[in-house]
Amino acid sequence: MPLARSLTSIEIREVGEALFGSTWQGAMAKGLGVPRQSVTYYLRSGANGAQAAAIIGLVARIVVQERLEADARREVSETRDLDLRALLLRLEAS
Repeated sequence: MPLARSLTSIEIREVGEALFGSTWQGAMAKGLGVPRQSVTYYLRSGANGAQAAAIIGLVARIVVQERLEADARREVSETRDLDLRALLLRLEAS
C-alpha cells in the first residue's frame, strides 16, 4: 500500500494559484467543500493524508473538466469548419 502523500504549504499555494489565479484561497475552499479557514490552516501546516488527497483530487477533476471542455470546443470548431468548407464548395460550383 503506498504511503499517504503530503503537500507543503508552498505546493498548496502553487496548486491554488495554478488552478484559480491570485485570489485562489476561497475558490480552493469551495472546490474542496471546506471552510476558507481550512485552506489558511493548510498554508500554515501543510496537508497530509485525506487533505492532501482531496487537493490532488481537485487538481485531477479540474484537469479532466478542462480537457472535456477543450474537446467540446474543438468539436464545435471542426464542425463549423467542415460546414463552411462545404458551403464554399457549393458556392464555387455554382
